[in-house]
Amino acid sequence: MKSLPLLAAMAALALALPAQADPKQNPTADYTADSTSTTAGQPESASKIWYTKDKVRIDVSHQGQTMRVIMDRPAKTMTVLIPKSKLFQTEPLPEGEADNPIASGSWEVAKAGDETVAGVATTKWSVNGKGTDGRAFKGFVWTTKENIQVKMEGEAEEDGKKVKVASALKNLKIGPVDAKMFEIPKDYKPMPKDKN
Repeated sequence: MKSLPLLAAMAALALALPAQADPKQNPTADYTADSTSTTAGQPESASKIWYTKDKVRIDVSHQGQTMRVIMDRPAKTMTVLIPKSKLFQTEPLPEGEADNPIASGSWEVAKAGDETVAGVATTKWSVNGKGTDGRAFKGFVWTTKENIQVKMEGEAEEDGKKVKVASALKNLKIGPVDAKMFEIPKDYKPMPKDKN
């Protein structure tokens, strides 16, 4: 099973996704937002998201720990930065990791209405299915006309376990994102390689 901070980052990334005409598409606009994610039985995690067509940065705070994940689609890399130790590690970006979780697999999606969420006009979608990665979800997602998912509530299934999940964006700002937000700070060093 994936580590909790990585799961929290993935949940935050899931907020960075779906569309009004088709919630299976990635956002069509750059944006920044604050995010909260909850998984039943786990402490809430908070994130800050910077999203562009080519790059996504998610700063996750979970159980007193902070980490930063930068996904670079054109380079097909994912860099994890640990601010406390000023270390980073770059690895190949897992296939589909920076894409909309419901973009592949078998999904039933139906419009459930129009709603305002945290002051933002959205379309509410009923979503039920399973991705090619084996992860299943049944619930609702709310997306803007720019395909930005601002809310998600439902039940996820991974490794045969069903769990209630929810996430929401606040302080959504649509517009250009400074490219410096995706740079590795000069005072960070690569993580030492495992000798095993």
